[in-house]
Amino acid sequence: MKKLFEESAVMQEHFVGFILQDESGKVVYSQNPDIHFVPASNTKLLTLYAAIHILTDSIPAIEYEISGDSLIVWGTGDPSFLNPKLDNGKVFDFLKQSAQEIYLANQPNLEYEPSFWRSDPSHFPIYANTMLVKADGSGFLSISPRAMAGFLRPDSSYSSKKFDIVRSKKESVLLYPLLPIPSDFDDKVPFPMSMEMSRFLLEDTLKRQVKIVERKKTKSLETLYSVPSDSLYKHMMLPSDNFIAEQLLILCSSVLGDTLDPKITIRYAKENLFEGINHPPIWEDGSGLSRYNLFTPRTILEILNRVETLVGSKQRLRNLLPAGGLSGTLKNAYELDNGEAFVWAKTGTLKNMHLQSGWIDTRKGQTYRFVFMNNNFVKPTEEVRKEMVRIMTHIHEKY
Repeated sequence: MKKLFEESAVMQEHFVGFILQDESGKVVYSQNPDIHFVPASNTKLLTLYAAIHILTDSIPAIEYEISGDSLIVWGTGDPSFLNPKLDNGKVFDFLKQSAQEIYLANQPNLEYEPSFWRSDPSHFPIYANTMLVKADGSGFLSISPRAMAGFLRPDSSYSSKKFDIVRSKKESVLLYPLLPIPSDFDDKVPFPMSMEMSRFLLEDTLKRQVKIVERKKTKSLETLYSVPSDSLYKHMMLPSDNFIAEQLLILCSSVLGDTLDPKITIRYAKENLFEGINHPPIWEDGSGLSRYNLFTPRTILEILNRVETLVGSKQRLRNLLPAGGLSGTLKNAYELDNGEAFVWAKTGTLKNMHLQSGWIDTRKGQTYRFVFMNNNFVKPTEEVRKEMVRIMTHIHEKY
């Protein structure tokens, strides 16, 4: 196998880490297994590992207390509420049908760098903290949820060659240039998030008054559960959803204590879940967007082994991962073999970096765990991806 890499011109031009391990735990081949790489979205494997440890089989949606004629609600960070791809209606129905006045318990805003292209993490997400904006066919914009229209403003000072929508750097509003709206404009736009925004959107959705209240948690709080946990995990892993990944760490912190903060989950995992790991990961976020994350190939391999043990069922595990040629971020990467996928893996991509880590079936009936990390290449990502696929397909055919 060493020859397979040595004869690859593409793999000679950058930093490559690789491990192939058989089902017995024997490492068949490795290259730079103990060198640290930026893992990109392979980081979500650690988020998955922590979440499976900490959460039950259903997601804790809200904590609540009924006090007299008041229903006081604490957010847990559950990103499924009114998320068009995830919501099952349980929380909406519970709140809508409540006979009490509804209060959202105020929680300190999360500390994070505001982003102009991804959804803000929050204590009480709603609509995935994203609005849908598209041309309505008559020269105007159609906005969902409609209540967000008041936060969308034309701006003559915003110069752009094409029509798009950006977040204001000064206010909690969204701006678009004074340009004709293209007839095919269709975009998902993250909006600035806060407890007040959660309250505003919740009130608009429920069509009833919602207030914010200062209230400390008591020991008598009830928990309402929403969607199956695997539905969140799958939505994080297949399309590599960064928002879901960050919210999962917040959700885990809500189970660990009273303070919602992804750093609490990462600290807990480092102190309790990585015993025996050869190279404790330098872990900074849930999604892998941070270039401060640093993992070795051996660390990711050990996480794959632990996730496999935790999940238990091979079918369940493969349902949570992109399948080469079939689904998620690997749908267009691999060719099927007689109509069947043979790779199930988490991808990771940042500028000058591309990775795949997971499981591969071979024509000889073997299953291997693999980690394939590429950092600091200057070729187009597509060229590196194609060479990775060529190498993994060769392993599928020959091993």
